[in-house]
Amino acid sequence: MSAVPLPAPSEPGSKRNQKRRNLAIVGVLALGGVVLAMSLVSRAIAGDADENPDKRMSGAGDRSAVSLAVGDCFTSSQHKEVYSAVPVSCSRPHDGEVFATVALTGSSGADDVLAKRSYHRCSDRLTDYVMDDWSLPHTMGINYYYPTREVQHSGNRTVTCFAADTDGQTTGSVREQETSLAADQLAFLRLELASARVFKTYPHLGSTAANRVWAAKMAAALDHEADGLNVANWSAGARPKVTAYVGELRKSAELWRKAVAARSDNSYWARSDDAWPHPSYTYQRDVRKALRLASDVPTSFGPPF
Repeated sequence: MSAVPLPAPSEPGSKRNQKRRNLAIVGVLALGGVVLAMSLVSRAIAGDADENPDKRMSGAGDRSAVSLAVGDCFTSSQHKEVYSAVPVSCSRPHDGEVFATVALTGSSGADDVLAKRSYHRCSDRLTDYVMDDWSLPHTMGINYYYPTREVQHSGNRTVTCFAADTDGQTTGSVREQETSLAADQLAFLRLELASARVFKTYPHLGSTAANRVWAAKMAAALDHEADGLNVANWSAGARPKVTAYVGELRKSAELWRKAVAARSDNSYWARSDDAWPHPSYTYQRDVRKALRLASDVPTSFGPPF
């Protein structure tokens, strides 16, 4: 269901261990005289958040991060503790590729709040640029430059979202548009993304009541996806896999409805534990293989917050 899978969140105060395969690097960035904060959240790296507040970036003579446009690739360089970003052709080795720019809304907050807000805004936009993010290398991650509170007060509220490979520089663009996909692939991905958008709104720090509201929306989204998959046209090879996946989606939706109907908060959390393992990625992977889509489950589990 989820285009960018997250681990099953637990109830507030739970000590359940949830491993996050990511690395967060938070620092301060100054590009072209504009001070911003830099946070890199990279996929497929096991470990806890690693903060390094001493790294600074400066781009005297280079383009500011906030002026990088969607589709731009760039390299970063270091001189002592000063970093620079230089736009280059995506056909050349580069450190990052901008897939979105978004404006922060609402009041300014602490840097950790800005980082959280930036990650989720960027995560929501990734599939506008790479429709099937399963196709990305496991070492490719969501990264972003975000303005500090001080810079926001000066009017700059732009977050620059980019993809970068934790193994180093990469060559070529990761952009994937609808025209590059077959009709059956496109139909499947559109329905998946609709469910994924609801999934990503999970209220990690919300109350039980907020979780119940989310669970009801999740159940409806899963039913909608199942209905869409059931009536779409599939090849003879793909149809059995899709049918099995539809059954798993409906099972997942029913489990979430049972959680919503729970009489007590404790019962809700117990029933939500039953719902989280579904839909199983085994079914989703089988459909993807039948449709000639990437079938390795992404290893990105989101940011450590």
